[in-house]
Amino acid sequence: MAHSMIHTGTIPEAQSPIADDSLAAKVASRICHDLVSPVGAISNGLELLELSHDQQTPEMALIAESVAHANTRLRLYRLAFGVADNVAQIGAGEIASMLEAMSRLGRLQYSWHAGDSVTRREAKLLFLLVLCMETALPRGGEVRIEGRKNRVVLTARAERVAIDAKLWGMLSTGNPVAADVTSARVQFALAAEELSAQNTAATLKQEPGALSLELTPAS
Repeated sequence: MAHSMIHTGTIPEAQSPIADDSLAAKVASRICHDLVSPVGAISNGLELLELSHDQQTPEMALIAESVAHANTRLRLYRLAFGVADNVAQIGAGEIASMLEAMSRLGRLQYSWHAGDSVTRREAKLLFLLVLCMETALPRGGEVRIEGRKNRVVLTARAERVAIDAKLWGMLSTGNPVAADVTSARVQFALAAEELSAQNTAATLKQEPGALSLELTPAS
């Protein structure tokens, strides 16, 4: 990430609410790992079927789209919810590939402008925040991740931007309230914990048609 603005490793792992080897992260990694192979097998089988047919049928097109969506979400969930560390790197090319796949399969468009590579722990936080951004764009829109001097900014733009103040307040305070989080919004609690673990402050700004989250090292 530009200038390593998400300062991972500044807090000892023993103090981190989401340790690299946390049980929840291990469960997420295991589920995603076990599902990748069968989803990949379905994709390979579908390709063989397409080669044996002169024309793709609507049914095959629907299956192909569903498999592509499942594979993309598995990649995203494994990165956002799975085990991560401050050593392994993930390159901008891999991140861009994931975001492009996500853009092709939904109403949201994503773009990456935050440097050549980040650690998997940094990527974990960013993609948790991307999942948070998705909830603010119910009718589609654009999500941009940009590295700027001394900070990283995630910006969402759309005709309609709607936020739940209580959920987004967790990110500003770094204090998750588990009782107020449903399974569909668990990314907010996890992102709040990860912000605290990475010693990163998040500043939320909202204006008509836009929402931005600025990440800076906590003072």
